[in-house]
Amino acid sequence: MQQNSDIHEAAQHIIAGDQRLSCSMIWEIQRQYFLRSGMRAWQDDVVPHYISSNPVMARAYSQVVLGYLRDCFAAATDADFQCDRSQPFYIVELGAGSGRLAHHFLHQFHTLLARSPFADLSFKYVLTDFVPQILDFWQKHARFKPWVEAGLLDFALFDVMAQRPLTLTTTNQTLTPDQLTNPLILIANYFFDSIPQDSFVLEDSQVHANLLSIYSTQPEPDLADPTIWDRLELAYEAFPLETPYANEPIYNQILDSYAAQFPDTTLSFPNVGLDCLRFWQGYGSGNLLLLTSDRGHTMPEALLDQDDPLPNLHGSFSLMVNYHAIGEYVEINNGLALYPPHYQDNLQVAAYLLGQIPQAGLETGFGFETAVIQNGPDDFFAIKTALEPHLPTMTLPQILSYLRLSAWDAAIFCECYPTLLAQLKQASPAWYPDVQAVLNRIWQQYLPLQAEDDLAAKIQVLLTEMDLADDYNEYFDRLSTVLGSSEFVSFPIRCSLP
Repeated sequence: MQQNSDIHEAAQHIIAGDQRLSCSMIWEIQRQYFLRSGMRAWQDDVVPHYISSNPVMARAYSQVVLGYLRDCFAAATDADFQCDRSQPFYIVELGAGSGRLAHHFLHQFHTLLARSPFADLSFKYVLTDFVPQILDFWQKHARFKPWVEAGLLDFALFDVMAQRPLTLTTTNQTLTPDQLTNPLILIANYFFDSIPQDSFVLEDSQVHANLLSIYSTQPEPDLADPTIWDRLELAYEAFPLETPYANEPIYNQILDSYAAQFPDTTLSFPNVGLDCLRFWQGYGSGNLLLLTSDRGHTMPEALLDQDDPLPNLHGSFSLMVNYHAIGEYVEINNGLALYPPHYQDNLQVAAYLLGQIPQAGLETGFGFETAVIQNGPDDFFAIKTALEPHLPTMTLPQILSYLRLSAWDAAIFCECYPTLLAQLKQASPAWYPDVQAVLNRIWQQYLPLQAEDDLAAKIQVLLTEMDLADDYNEYFDRLSTVLGSSEFVSFPIRCSLP
């Protein structure tokens, strides 16, 4: 796939001409990819998800959510702010994909909540996606079943292009706006980059629609053809806006503001993402916390000198997210946008509060400060990248410290495994309890995506080295008899190694 203003001679077929980016056929190609691939997109590691679905991300979100709960209940004495401890808080994850973020979050948040003044609080996490096969995978997964049986997890189809109330698959309950008394918590990781958005060119303080034309080397009757991107070429052309861009006045206000303050540049506009946010504002009496991370821009200066949006292909595709525009929308609606003040190199992490802002977001902001700004997921990923070449030289204490700092990340454990095994062979048995504790937490929080998974085998080797494997043979024997791509043996949620 190429982007070229002078279309190559081989690409003679105009598939679609001069369309707004959000209306382009590329989004239908995107939908067809996910509908065709289902969970394989993540099982085969085609669609990137680790950076936004790891335990450090879940830990950060858990701390921000707990801060938001503190704000909510502190403000609940105000008759104008609705917060009912007898009713559940709903945490809805949009476009959850692999489901790994939810699994990590449930462990992290459940533990945190149990040690807080809200230990008796009822909450329900709702995993959503628009692909039915993905919901089927989640529902059959043994690791999710204890959470479902405890009433803490449910599943629902949600299509951002046809936004409707969620019907929970386990309870068959339909969540309508009038049913949610308490504020709603939304999680949207690697979501806004994969849904339709528009593109604009700013020239001489005027807004131009950046319209997309698509060419191919042949007619394209089948948008589900997995090789289609090999033949497509994209070309943009800017046309002055002669009428207001949107029916929603705030969208026009944001664009006009960009034209007034920025020199000539190209920028994206998350119109469908904002439509989605407006939909969810109808829940929880309009009180809403959105937690989101993605590739994109939060700082206004990052919007300068941008090129025409070119999809980043990885089976599906993604585009950079204009988080600054989402923040402008939130603040125009008297909400609160929380970003790190420093540049986030690998991943943007943001929090937005809409509706009534309990306690002016004091505790939410404190949670964001400690969990995202001071030692957040983007910083951890940068350190992880720097450490990777040095794993073979790390000592046993250093590896255990790294795994604890990672919030017991199975992927990092697998990277450290050869060195960990070598160090364990020469370690004093005094270290065995610490190794056991780390292995237990890693196994608890791990969500395997396919049956051909070797994490249990690696753990078993380490337990054998410590003469502890006999205590776990029941689990490992069961693992060897499991059949089917969506059935996995698991320790109990609160299992502890002896």
